[in-house]
Amino acid sequence: NDLKGSIPDGIGKLFNLSSLRLSYNALIGTIPDGFSNLSKLEIIHLHGNRLRGTLPILALNNNNESSFIADCGSPSDFETPLECPSCTMCCNTLQECDATKEANVRYGIRAVYTMAAMLGFLLLVVIISFYYRRLKKLGTRTFHSIRRFFNIEDTPYDEYDAIGRESVYSFFLGGSVTGWILAILVLITQGFCFSFFIGGSTLELDSDKDWIYKFVCPRDTDDCRNTSDVELTGWIYFAIIIAVHLLYDLLNGLKLVWRSARYGLSRKSFQVFIGGLSLFFITAMAVFTSVVYNVAISRSNLELIYNTVILLFVNDIDEKLYETLSVINPRWLGDITKEIDTVFCSHPHATQDSDGNTTEEDVEDNPTLKKVKSNQATNEEIGTLIEGIQRERGQMEKERALKEEEIWLLKKEIISIKEEMMSEQARKDEEIESLKKLIFTVRDECMSLRGMDKYSTVC
Repeated sequence: NDLKGSIPDGIGKLFNLSSLRLSYNALIGTIPDGFSNLSKLEIIHLHGNRLRGTLPILALNNNNESSFIADCGSPSDFETPLECPSCTMCCNTLQECDATKEANVRYGIRAVYTMAAMLGFLLLVVIISFYYRRLKKLGTRTFHSIRRFFNIEDTPYDEYDAIGRESVYSFFLGGSVTGWILAILVLITQGFCFSFFIGGSTLELDSDKDWIYKFVCPRDTDDCRNTSDVELTGWIYFAIIIAVHLLYDLLNGLKLVWRSARYGLSRKSFQVFIGGLSLFFITAMAVFTSVVYNVAISRSNLELIYNTVILLFVNDIDEKLYETLSVINPRWLGDITKEIDTVFCSHPHATQDSDGNTTEEDVEDNPTLKKVKSNQATNEEIGTLIEGIQRERGQMEKERALKEEEIWLLKKEIISIKEEMMSEQARKDEEIESLKKLIFTVRDECMSLRGMDKYSTVC
């Protein structure tokens, strides 16, 4: 209707008024306080105007999302949007709207509660694992019953492969302080990145966040329309992508936490637990962030997949940093890899006591461990043979060096003798030249005296 001016106070005296639609006009000013007396109101639409201030709290008889709509969204024509505590739908200057109940969902707080619950769950897993291994050590009937019921077997397992050989999180299994610092920094970086996305996923009506409004409230109808094109198919593809990329890390993180108990109360147990906790925690946070951020901004199946792929890049920061370190300082990286291989891969499948040592009883009771122990003995024999070959090779290298030194001395002596012979030859040549000169001199003197009879015979 293109109504202008302010809303008259007289409307607050229409006590039997049930529907009031003043949307898409040029109304200005504030809402009269008399509106709070309209107890029979079922619908009130005030969006599409330039109203400001605070709307009175109204108890509408209609509990529909489109029953109370006002311009309380962001961005707004004013520095501070219209405040509407009892609105069911808020719109912005772009004529985009969303339900106010979404603003009550604080994903940041939910993330804290979710991560705390997961930490408690992982601690419970460790406790259960400790008790499980205690029952196993005692060999009680209860343990064997549980083992048969769940079909549990002690299968070989490599902690290094589980946490990821090409991830900086593997540094948690090593003793390098620098490696631990790098792994912790990556963990914090990924956590902060995900927290930024979670913070942007919360609908705050008085600030312009990443949240995209998904409703429009047209002029010709009483109900607002959901414009989101995200379908069940999109969420199914989303679940498949998340499962393919993150389920592996989730399960390995959980396994690492479970297997940390086999080392008892030792340093290795702490390292495996921290590694598994970090892997599980950051992967679970990636799943949570992917869900809430897509709920906040994805309005089509394509956007849903696109945003998911972007968030998965954040989850790969640990592997990308590892690749960078392999180029910057491969020697240091190789030392850490060798250390982890030595600690966790030389005897990876044997059960250990509280001091971190393998128990012979567990080895004898477990065919898999007996086979592994046999393979380890064979590896030790091969290692001894290799050490012997290396010692022989070292001895041969030393003998070769001595022979090369003797040959060098002989060559030096031959060169010295050759130089002496050349010097002697030069001296003899010089004497011969002197004799030749003397003979020529005598001959010349004789020739000069040829005319004298007494010398003619001599010459």
